[in-house]
Amino acid sequence: MFLSVIICTYNRDQHIRRALESLVRQDFERSAYEIIVVDNNSTDNTSGIIYRFKQEHPEYNIILTVEKRQGLSYARNKGLTLAKGKYVSYIDDDGIAREDYVSQIKHYTEQFQDDVAFGGKVLPRYENGKEPAWMSKYIERIISIVDLGDKIKVLKKTYPVGCNMFFKKEALIKIGGFNTAIKLRSDDKYVFLKFRETGHRILYLPGVVVWHFIDDYRTTLDYIKKISRLNGEGERNRIATLERKRHITFLLRLWDYVWKLGASIVLWLLYALKGQSIKGKALFLSVRNALQGYLAKQK
Repeated sequence: MFLSVIICTYNRDQHIRRALESLVRQDFERSAYEIIVVDNNSTDNTSGIIYRFKQEHPEYNIILTVEKRQGLSYARNKGLTLAKGKYVSYIDDDGIAREDYVSQIKHYTEQFQDDVAFGGKVLPRYENGKEPAWMSKYIERIISIVDLGDKIKVLKKTYPVGCNMFFKKEALIKIGGFNTAIKLRSDDKYVFLKFRETGHRILYLPGVVVWHFIDDYRTTLDYIKKISRLNGEGERNRIATLERKRHITFLLRLWDYVWKLGASIVLWLLYALKGQSIKGKALFLSVRNALQGYLAKQK
């Protein structure tokens, strides 16, 4: 088994079939990869849809399992324990893998056999077909858009997102998998930073493409404010799990937020001069709310 593709899902019955369909349309030998779906206690029809899909495609290696412990890190680790592949990849339950997704992973991992942590390109597929007026390159990652161009890059200041990341399985197990102490967001960031700390480089591989389905409700400023605050809370939570230099890291990250807040005000003014004030407003709100979440009292 070359690759185990892991999808962790929770109450996404409107999306999960689309993700699964993309994975059975691959231009790759079906026996060489498996699809592991981890249901993290869905209360809607998600499990039923996955079960029926599995019955409809008996020729594919599709595994449906349940993780009772609530939390994305628990679900991701559950998939990792079941994986038979030499490599494991993760895509979101609202992700859509391009038809050469598996073959591109095979191509790149043969090219970079000594590397263990990778991420690909994540492109938006908006429900209404239109990019929101507030979108700018500064806040694409809020809705998991990652497009760093068409050249391979070693990521030094950033990292891939959970919608399109993959690893050498034994290396991910060696660092302990995903940190279940991280209850909010940032568990993928934790893993990539852990790899950096252990001397591994992180590669951006543009040929591995996943589209991310963006519902209409996620193109509102209210959503941007909400998700930005959750990002800030998640970052605070991640730092709280560190064993060394926790307080120094907290202060450095706080300074980073404050600096970005000032920069967002300047960019807002520049956007306003171009008649694009909404872009500047969205950027400012995203940084402000992330800072508020970062400083919020931990539960």
